[in-house]
Amino acid sequence: MNSIPSYDIKLVIGDFSAKIDDNRRGLYSTIGPHGSANLTNDNGDRFTLSCCTNGLSIGNTFFRHKHIHKVTWTSPDGGTSNEIDYICISSRWRSSLHDVWTFRGADVGSDHNLVVARIWLRLKRRSQAVTSARPFPTEK
Repeated sequence: MNSIPSYDIKLVIGDFSAKIDDNRRGLYSTIGPHGSANLTNDNGDRFTLSCCTNGLSIGNTFFRHKHIHKVTWTSPDGGTSNEIDYICISSRWRSSLHDVWTFRGADVGSDHNLVVARIWLRLKRRSQAVTSARPFPTEK
């Protein structure tokens, strides 16, 4: 993570088996106010610490949704459901992340739901060096 330039967008997406509650514990740029777990588990503590040290924000926790739209995993018996899949983005680019939700209708052949993020980028066009036109050689 340290070898990637800070101006690049860093996205870390996956199943971290981490449960994160809404207690931000002073990590206001890393964890949002909308965690869905009752308690943060050990993986959640390690995950938030890793995100904090690498300058990442956990995108799922910054957006308010119904619990059914935040659940990313459901047990095979259907009794237990948790949010354990996350999308993280570098804190510098956190304002370009506009929403994160789960798409329950996707047939992915797994007990996990598809996690979707909406990212809007406004990039500046790099100005190319203007080469002035050479004067016409009148001496020829």
